Amino acid sequence: MSFESNLGVLMFMLLYGVISGGSAIIMKVGIFRSGGIKLDDFFRDVLPAAWSLLSTPMWFIGGIAALTGFLIYTIALNIYDVSIVKPLVNTNLLFTFIFAAGIFKERLSILEWFGIGTLISGILLIALTPNIESNNGLNEPLLLFLLPLTLGLIIVMIITLFVSKRGGPAEFILPIFAGSFFGVGTFFTKSLLISLNGEMQTIIPRTGLIIYSFCMLIITYGFATIAQQLAFEHGRLSIVSPITNALSVTIAFIGAYFVFYEDLIFDIAGEISFQSFNKILGLFCILIALFVLRREIDPAKQVTTPT
Repeated sequence: MSFESNLGVLMFMLLYGVISGGSAIIMKVGIFRSGGIKLDDFFRDVLPAAWSLLSTPMWFIGGIAALTGFLIYTIALNIYDVSIVKPLVNTNLLFTFIFAAGIFKERLSILEWFGIGTLISGILLIALTPNIESNNGLNEPLLLFLLPLTLGLIIVMIITLFVSKRGGPAEFILPIFAGSFFGVGTFFTKSLLISLNGEMQTIIPRTGLIIYSFCMLIITYGFATIAQQLAFEHGRLSIVSPITNALSVTIAFIGAYFVFYEDLIFDIAGEISFQSFNKILGLFCILIALFVLRREIDPAKQVTTPT
């Protein structure tokens, strides 16, 4: 991948960050105006809560913006490597803080300024460092192995929901499920795009790969969303968000080497050497920033939020 093409992915993900970061603020205000989400019993309350949000114009507009951002993310994933695009998803965190400071007049602490600087450093390290072209392959046996792995995660998650209580371990365990499902879901998004493009010879029939990838995409993102919302119900956003995001990014980043043969590490004379040191250093910077920039933006304190 050339320096110019890396500038292209940076522009894509900055656009994603603006839209996604703005949608987070808008949806946050929308949730406040709808009266909040009460999920004492998720399976009983989920439909009334969903209708309450959908009938709130502010939240609906934010939802449309979020879908637009996801479309831009999907386009970027179709063009560029998972190990580049997935970490840059966190550009939305940068713009969330910018919008929070501009709209809600929130003042940033020294630690948060450090987190923003670290995040920007990580973004630039990943996006602006020229990389060797990936093999653009697809490890189909490993992709198929993700099916029993995903089903196992679902079973363990269901068992956890029956035995867990509010707060405590659930605050840390549920984000692990959410981050794992989001990370694995990235592989099926990319494999679906590969199979739809039809530019690669695959062992699995192309139609079968499309159906498999699409179904697994729906399953993984569906359970990721359920786990994330339940995590927000059980725990604090300042704990749930960084764990979910960090695990999602790390799984997708490392897994891209094994599933899509992307240029992370390679063998030289029987020894494993790091091929993209700047990319890996950038990931660490982003992970550090995720745990520093974890304050919840609270529109409840902003009585005169814009309509």
